[in-house]
Order: sequence, then structure tokens, then C-alpha cells
Amino acid sequence: MWPFDGTSESLWLALYLLTFALHAVFVSYVAAGAGYALVAAIRRSASPIAARTRDWLPFMLGAGITAGVGPLLFLQLLHQRRFYSANLLLGPRWGAVVPALIVGFYALYLAKASDRWRRLALGVATSCFGFVAWSWTEIHQLMAADAAWQAMYGAGDRFYLELAVLPRLALWGGAMLALFGIVAAWQAPTAERRGLAILALIGWTIAIVAGLAAGFDSVHGWGYALLAGAALAIAGWLRVLRGAGLGLATLGTLVALLAGAVVREAPRLALIERARDTAVHAGGLAVFVVTLGVGVAAIRWIVRTVRAA
Repeated sequence: MWPFDGTSESLWLALYLLTFALHAVFVSYVAAGAGYALVAAIRRSASPIAARTRDWLPFMLGAGITAGVGPLLFLQLLHQRRFYSANLLLGPRWGAVVPALIVGFYALYLAKASDRWRRLALGVATSCFGFVAWSWTEIHQLMAADAAWQAMYGAGDRFYLELAVLPRLALWGGAMLALFGIVAAWQAPTAERRGLAILALIGWTIAIVAGLAAGFDSVHGWGYALLAGAALAIAGWLRVLRGAGLGLATLGTLVALLAGAVVREAPRLALIERARDTAVHAGGLAVFVVTLGVGVAAIRWIVRTVRAA
């Protein structure tokens, strides 16, 4: 069953989907969490969830950026010509994603450290992450819209302003609320989870409505797996409202996340650029093993240092 169809790109595609799903968990916590903390700061609410989220946001953003390296590299392997063409068409406007992340990163630290500047810092961070989310949604659509490339280049446009971007962005906005709700609920005591359950149910509602507006595709059964996962997650959150555990909501969210990653990528399956023989048969295993060992050793040293402190 797709995406495991036996071609040389199947492994890259499977790894892309798995690493993208992991990346989505972290960035959803950051984007939705920053918005949640901002609302709490504006309301001057002494929310323990907001306080806990503020403490975790800088770490989660670092983890999200790091986890984003994998899917970005696999995306370039699978869609090299289209990805770089879309990059060049958007030009400096697309390059603004990097400074936006840097500004958002420091704004999170300021929000964590300063009561005086908290609302402003969270507002800046939320705006930066919203811009990044819109930019990635835009370039995702532009990569498949090669029929518009010539006109866009000729006009010097730096924005791909198509209505199809909006339902996708709304879908991901809802999904981010749902994913933030899951992670934040595991961090919170049982008494605090009711509010997160309501937030996650709102997110699922937005995601489902936006997904239907964008068009449903079964994708060899993956679309039905996505719907089943969403149903399990919603049922689990309804149990959380009554004080039950998070297990069912977490299982449903995990199923929906993995199936959703497949459904998201399905329209671009026919656009995958077949790998050259030089890439398929390239070596480098020894370098990979050495760098893996160095990386594991460095991570162990960091963990031991932090625990000792």
C-alpha cells in the first residue's frame, strides 16, 4: 500500500512522513501554545497552564526547528526542482521565514523572563509563528502550481495569493490546537485538563470543517484512517471532560496525525522526481555511523550536564 510501493523513493517518502509528523507535534505546541499564553496574558489570567506553557515554549521551538531538519532534507530529495523553483519565485518574502523564527525565538525568552513585556513579546512571537505557518502553506501550494510559475515570474509577484491556501491554513490551525491540547494535557494535572479538552475539541471542529472545504480524498484508505483517528480523539476528549484518562484521545490523535501526513502528501505523489542512479547508489555509511556516534555522545553529555546542574 502507498507509500510503500517498492520504488527507490519509498524509503525517503516514508521517512519524510514520519519526521514531518514528529516536527508537527513540536511546532503545533509552539504556535498554539504561544497563542494560548497570549490570550491568558491579555486577560491577566493566573492560568497554571499558560505559565507552564511559557516555560516550555523556548525548548519546544528549539526541538521543533531541530526536528524540522529531517523532513526539510527529504522534501528536497523528493521534490528538488519544484521546491527550489518555489523558493526562487517567492524570493526574499520566503527568506523572511528565517528572521521571523529568530525574532519569535527571542520573544519567547522575553515572555518567560519579564512580566512587564510579556504581552508584547507573546504578541510578537504569535505573529511570527503565524507568518511562518502561512508561508509554509503557501509554498506547499505553489510547488504543485507550476502552471502559474511563468506568469508569477513575469509579473514579479512575491506572493501566491490563491484561495486554496486559506482552507489548508485553517485546517492546520485546528490541528495545531488539537496537538497542543494533547501535549499540554500530559503536562497538566487531571483537574486542569477540562479546559484543554474544550480547546482540543474546538481545534478538531475547525480542522474537520476546513478539511471538508478543501475536499476529502480516501487515498487508498488513509483518509478513512484519518477520520477514524479523529473520531477516537474526539471520543477521548469527551471522556476527559468527565475526568477520564487521556489514553483514547492520545491514541486517536496519533492515528490521525500519521494518516493525515499521508493524506497531506498524496496530491504530490505524482510530482515526485525520480532519483538519479548516482543518488540511489551513493555511499556514505561510514560517515553516517561516525557522526551518529558523535551526536549520541554529545547528547548524553548535555543531558548529564543539565541533570548535574
